[in-house]
Amino acid sequence: MRLVRPRDLVVTFEAGGMVMLRSTGRGVGARAPAWAVGVLAACDVPRTRDEIVEAMGPAAGQAFDGLREAGLLVDAEEADESPVIFANYAGVEVHRAMLGDEVRLRAYFDALKATVRPGDVVIDAGSGTGVLATMAALCGAARVYAIERTDFAEVIPQVAADSGVGDRVQVVRGDFGKVQLPEKARVLVTETFGHFALAEGMMDDVRACVERNLEPDGVIVPGAFTLWMAPVPKAPPDLLGPFRRRDDGVDLTSLLADARGRAHDRAVLPSEIGSPVNLGRVEMPCGTEWEGELVLDEPCEALAAWFTLHMAPGIDMPTGPADPLTHWKQTLLPVALPAGRHPVSVTRAPEDGRTIVIDVGGHEVRCR
Repeated sequence: MRLVRPRDLVVTFEAGGMVMLRSTGRGVGARAPAWAVGVLAACDVPRTRDEIVEAMGPAAGQAFDGLREAGLLVDAEEADESPVIFANYAGVEVHRAMLGDEVRLRAYFDALKATVRPGDVVIDAGSGTGVLATMAALCGAARVYAIERTDFAEVIPQVAADSGVGDRVQVVRGDFGKVQLPEKARVLVTETFGHFALAEGMMDDVRACVERNLEPDGVIVPGAFTLWMAPVPKAPPDLLGPFRRRDDGVDLTSLLADARGRAHDRAVLPSEIGSPVNLGRVEMPCGTEWEGELVLDEPCEALAAWFTLHMAPGIDMPTGPADPLTHWKQTLLPVALPAGRHPVSVTRAPEDGRTIVIDVGGHEVRCR
């Protein structure tokens, strides 16, 4: 069998010639001799045990076996998967905030009501509890494919039946980025957006589902999103303030460098920000990576970031500080900038496919 290393592998060198190997997305890790990194490097492309032994010797074959048992060498089709991330969506508690977000649910229902025609085939990509699939059926769809890979796939039929549309919602257990349905759909609905829209890293999977399963003239709900940032003239105390030398003598400043590279998600008050800047509209389907420019008329000690989902013609769902609060809230970035033009980019974090790296003017911040 040909095996490959997970794409989010993180290597930490330790004393005594050892390394700690971790795949955060798969939730596995192991301690190994430093030379085992060579085996993983060779398995950047799929390799068999025999190929590794021939190239590196019998000891490398033993390392190959150990890494396989630890879950650090996997089948090539599994290399980009993040089972731990998806397992996080398999519990009721994770869905509590999303199902309690009436702004979100109302916007999706209004968009589906405006989009779905009687007799339509609809895809719900990443169905979760099946709420959007059920809405689509209630709006007149003849058949809804609710694609869900977590254990919540077992709950969706009951939700649909209790809502009176059990005969029109068909659950497909699997990764929506890889599923091939038996027919093309006219509408695809998805709520796979994280903070700053692109966090969670699902957009590439949505695009793959669209290419496989949506009619050429099909409709995506939402059809686009707009990214926003605003300067925060004075950094709020809760952003970096906790990482200080406290009055009781505890010194937490060693955590400050890491905190500067991490986003903080919370409700931002309109009074905390300057003038919002429209970074641009992104049409669906899209990828996780994006580039743009932020133009600031004033310096700032931090940035606030959010997005607007363009659900359907005339139906938008803004998530900014001045808008009705959603479960996404807003995202604070500990990035101080002068007035002027600053390049902005979003990429997938190498250590975790569901985390994005937002780079503003050369300052990298991770957001999940």
